[in-house]
Amino acid sequence: MRMTKRLLLLVLLVLMIPAAVVAQTKTLLISETGVPYTEQSWFTYGEASTIDQNDITSCWDQGKRIVTAAYTSDGWLVIMAKGTGYTMQTYLLSEEWPDRWIEEKTREGYAITSMSKSETQWLVVMSLGSGITSQVMWRNTWAELAPWMTEQKTKGYCVTDIAFDGEGWAVVMSQNSKFLSQGYFWASSTQELMNRVKNDVWNRGFNLHQVVYGEGNYVAVFGNYKRDDDRYQNLQISPNMVRDYIRQQWEKGVSIVYVGGGLPDKKVKKPRKSWIFR
Repeated sequence: MRMTKRLLLLVLLVLMIPAAVVAQTKTLLISETGVPYTEQSWFTYGEASTIDQNDITSCWDQGKRIVTAAYTSDGWLVIMAKGTGYTMQTYLLSEEWPDRWIEEKTREGYAITSMSKSETQWLVVMSLGSGITSQVMWRNTWAELAPWMTEQKTKGYCVTDIAFDGEGWAVVMSQNSKFLSQGYFWASSTQELMNRVKNDVWNRGFNLHQVVYGEGNYVAVFGNYKRDDDRYQNLQISPNMVRDYIRQQWEKGVSIVYVGGGLPDKKVKKPRKSWIFR
């Protein structure tokens, strides 16, 4: 069975942590074998730090590209590698949602390939060479987003990024992405998440695409890839030493393909504005 090739890793320290700390930002790592990445690099920046442009530029000069990036319990976590297929990249850190910058880069042929929100800043990574032909985005409460996502799905769009900003959810959906089919579910605890990933995703022959934390819940997006669908995956939640964990996975031939985060629990308010582009 396919599950015999799965490795399920989970660090459960919740019972040892004071209740006031449980609601802190998460670090959610999906890793896989069989991806074409080589020479993977990773950078972490503490909560009080920002991303060092020199780190990113140096990797770009070596032909590496940002695979995934998010705001996590370790601050900003950026994963880069060769073999992504992206030909060029750009990114922006901004206190406000950078709608004009995104529109400009979209006209130049770029597509959003990673997105996250810290307490104070948005990070948006845009890439050439993703194969994505069109993107739509909306920020709102999940109750408003759910029917919109269903409608976009009928038009051939799949979810390629989700971020929680403390007040609402931002969802990017793309045409001609690497995903063939998708669904999602909510989980109110780490144990529920891991059980559902095992039973509803991996045991049914699907793969995880993303996991994000917000509103005190996890949102997991799963489905099929267009190619190489039978993947060996790990899901790790908030390892004690994230850099050591990533290194250990890399030494085993397992690449980090997705980093998810989320902000501490907050009451979601109706967003003051939404964004949508094509």
